Amino acid sequence: MSHPYLFISPEQAAGGIIKITDRDELRHLFGPLRARMGDTVYFSDNKSHKYTASIKEINKKEAFFEISREQAIERGLPEIALLQCILKKNAMELVIQKTTEIGISQIIPIISDRTVSDISFSDSRLKRWQKISDEASKQCKRDFKCTVDSPIKIGDISNDLYDHLFYLHEASDSGTNMDSILKILSGAKKIAYIIGPEGGLAADEAAILKDKKAEAVNLGKNILRAETAAVYFLSVMDFYIKSNQ
Repeated sequence: MSHPYLFISPEQAAGGIIKITDRDELRHLFGPLRARMGDTVYFSDNKSHKYTASIKEINKKEAFFEISREQAIERGLPEIALLQCILKKNAMELVIQKTTEIGISQIIPIISDRTVSDISFSDSRLKRWQKISDEASKQCKRDFKCTVDSPIKIGDISNDLYDHLFYLHEASDSGTNMDSILKILSGAKKIAYIIGPEGGLAADEAAILKDKKAEAVNLGKNILRAETAAVYFLSVMDFYIKSNQ
């Protein structure tokens, strides 16, 4: 049986009790999850602890959960950030959902020359992206949420934030191969990788990234869709990291 999994703020867990008043979470518990008195629910405070608790009281305005187990959590290293050039609606949402499930720490949407012209960024779009990521985080019971940041331009990317900054390059005769990349992952604390838009990065954008000391990555002869490349590259890195922990 799969038990509900929710994120809370640290102050919501006090005195052995967790209190929920968020309407969306309550509707989710009442509706699709059909939560009842005594049911087990898991929580993460997205900071330092996760909890196993049972429903003590629940109504349409609030719910109380009695904590039976508390565990310390900490972020694994390296943390990985995805700098994703904004894609069409379905492709962008797929990337956010699947990379969150695999374990991406942060997603930064990137505005590029080839970003589709009918994509107009708005606060509502960012909220939707974060909601998709939050739902994926709960579905796979992550200890920590993935954050979806506000979009930035390629020129505003800061390589000082990462031990290594990669960008995927479609040319088969250029770029660092995966074997070389995997060898440096174990000593890194934070890395980031950039995925271009449909049609790939423009030549001047690749030049900007080279000036920022970003390392080009060669995934082989097959030309992958942007959404495929985002998920594939993360999957390979994640498998290697976990296999060597």
